[in-house]
Amino acid sequence: MLKYLLYGVTVSMALSMPAAATDFSAVLDKVQLPEGFKISVFAEMPKPRAIEVGKPNGVVFVGSRHGHIYSMIDSNRDGVADEVSERVSGLNVPNGVAMQDAILFVGLQDKITNWPVPAEFDSALPLQPLLPVFEGLKNEFLHGWRYIGFGPDRKLYVSLGAPCNICDLEELTGKIIRMNPDGSQMEVVADGVRNSVGFDWHPKTGELWFTDNGADGMGDDTPPDELNRVRTAGQNFGFPYVGGKSTKLTGYEDKEPAGEIVPAEMEFQAHTANLGIEFYDGSMFPDEYKNDAFVAQHGSWNRTEPVGYRIMRIRFDADGNAVGKEVFADGWLSDGAAVGRPVDIEEMADGSLLVSDDFANVIYRISYGD
Repeated sequence: MLKYLLYGVTVSMALSMPAAATDFSAVLDKVQLPEGFKISVFAEMPKPRAIEVGKPNGVVFVGSRHGHIYSMIDSNRDGVADEVSERVSGLNVPNGVAMQDAILFVGLQDKITNWPVPAEFDSALPLQPLLPVFEGLKNEFLHGWRYIGFGPDRKLYVSLGAPCNICDLEELTGKIIRMNPDGSQMEVVADGVRNSVGFDWHPKTGELWFTDNGADGMGDDTPPDELNRVRTAGQNFGFPYVGGKSTKLTGYEDKEPAGEIVPAEMEFQAHTANLGIEFYDGSMFPDEYKNDAFVAQHGSWNRTEPVGYRIMRIRFDADGNAVGKEVFADGWLSDGAAVGRPVDIEEMADGSLLVSDDFANVIYRISYGD
């Protein structure tokens, strides 16, 4: 295969792969959804993580923690990708992908980059060159998989995990930051954030909501994972002092932060590993789902009895307050064994949801009534 060497990265020409060639019935048959909903395979690929649905042509980009970025196209809009292409390989943990004005941005472990060619221009083009937009991020693997996204203010938001289980934070760790698309005017949006791998904006209020994963090593049931709400830029959400609403973290029981801490808006079961969050703004699902959010629970890795491995629905009231949570989709944990691990959730133009699964190596499509 023809390859190019650029900035120390091996870039492969786009490699088309068959869409949904594997029989996933053993997984799909276990997934339980509310009446009227169904789950199917949109595409398969190795270790998919963050998903970004492009506009206006609907090219879908998928990042990973294993060096690859893929694109998918459903040309005939039948709910199955007709083309799945590996666009680049050998990158430094390209977990995060985001698009604005048809330009693709990629969150790497050590920097944020973009591809100056319109991302929907030609699906056969390799993603090169990737040009640096913001550099100097801590190049450590633990919690170094960046999640990125463009907000209603057209600024690029980037999650910077803490490179530890529980520790003091440094300048560019344990935060969500935002910047102009060219990397200028960086500012901290949320501080005291242990490891957020998912955020989104409420469709009506425009407020930023993000998930955050709690610390390990404190037992099976503590501290809780979190759902947080940013009302004012620069608020502190507690790490490493507090997890959830008020749980003191190991080593910080007698320490107090310098300023005020904002407690979590909602707590999730400890170790469920809440990652991608997506507010529903489509018209395919019943009206009661409008402006509610879906959260992917990736599932525990060090709990005595595994938990998570499902998708939660977060109910919101008319004023944009989170008022309840319930299981929306489960079954990826069967008799204590995992058959899948949901990672990220993104809404398609038709109102269906795409869900990545880096354990079953597949992108699902959840639809209603079609």
